[in-house]
Amino acid sequence: MNVKRFLGLALFTYLMCAAFAVVNQKDTPPDATPRTVVTVTLGDLTPQQLHDRAVELTTTTSTTTSTQPTTRVAYVDPATKCQEWLPVAVSVGWPNDTETLEKLGRLIWKETRCLNIGYQHPSFNGSDHGLIQANEIHTRWAEELFNMPFEESMSDPTLNLRFGFLLYDATAETGACGWKPWRMC
Repeated sequence: MNVKRFLGLALFTYLMCAAFAVVNQKDTPPDATPRTVVTVTLGDLTPQQLHDRAVELTTTTSTTTSTQPTTRVAYVDPATKCQEWLPVAVSVGWPNDTETLEKLGRLIWKETRCLNIGYQHPSFNGSDHGLIQANEIHTRWAEELFNMPFEESMSDPTLNLRFGFLLYDATAETGACGWKPWRMC
């Protein structure tokens, strides 16, 4: 490598770092403006919500903590995958117990690696939708349940998790393992 070029690159890098250096926090006065905290909470399902959208997401903006309760989930192993989806799952009906939630986390990881893969996602395979990868064989049931096109409802992670629970529950009611649709029994 050319020595002049190396020294020029080193000088350029040094000057760029100096130009973008962060001013020492002690030299600047503290920011007195209050920070706005945005929280998203999920309410309990009503029959109307199940018919229209199954769940209404409520966004609350405040400068203090929200007064609405957030969904607390049972303790799950910190190594459980896809934990970010477990509060949503509990809020739409999944049992709030450690064993079920850990298995649901494994299911979401197995199916989508925690991504909401719907019909507009680059990894969409053409027949399986959303976090739980609801198959298009359930199109009619989901469209009747949510009163909207299958692709749209199953691309909504909240509705997808609700549908997954209904599928799990319906399978378990027949006496079979509720995880059977995903071959996890």
